Amino acid sequence: MSKLFKIIFICIIACNNNKQQLLADTTPTFNDVKDYTAFKDSVTVSKKQLATKPYAELSEYFFHLVNDDIYSYWQGTPWTFEGMTRTPHDGTIACGYFVTNTLADLGFKINNVKLAQCVSGDMIKALCVDIHSFNGIKNFEAYMAKQPLNSVSIVGLDYHTGYIVKDATGSYFLHSNYIGKVAVVKELIGESRALANNKFFMIGSLTGNNKRLRQWAKE
Repeated sequence: MSKLFKIIFICIIACNNNKQQLLADTTPTFNDVKDYTAFKDSVTVSKKQLATKPYAELSEYFFHLVNDDIYSYWQGTPWTFEGMTRTPHDGTIACGYFVTNTLADLGFKINNVKLAQCVSGDMIKALCVDIHSFNGIKNFEAYMAKQPLNSVSIVGLDYHTGYIVKDATGSYFLHSNYIGKVAVVKELIGESRALANNKFFMIGSLTGNNKRLRQWAKE
């Protein structure tokens, strides 16, 4: 084996090992379909128990479902334009289907296929309240700076959509990303290329939709 060939061979092995380590570091733990099914079943029980509780409790519960649980299960699920899987890490998921499928999995009685395929503005109008539109990322960031903590919204962009979640550490874009890491990610809005590359922003509040969340709790 020539010296040059040995060097190339060692480089290939090192790159493969690094790639495997990167995948191990970034791929979330996900047991199986049964685990996700059990999670959905638990939501059915828990949300009904909150149906008559103060709205703040229901809203807080919904926030953690999206911000923590949906992100935990779906993180790293690959994006494709045609993706419409209902199971994390089994197939691929497009941006619109990520929003509507996960809402359906949480128990929302919606036409997830129709809403995923329509323009994001129509989806926002069907699900959200307090809807606003902006031109440019700076105006969008200024709006988010004034929004309440532990809130969930849906944002529609030129050709993309996803959740916006805000907690004490900042505002995040939770979406099936088509730029850079083409997978479900949660990133600070100021660090998202998918947001920065757009000119038009429409956003509506899910946690602010008292009537819709109350209805969801009873469904």
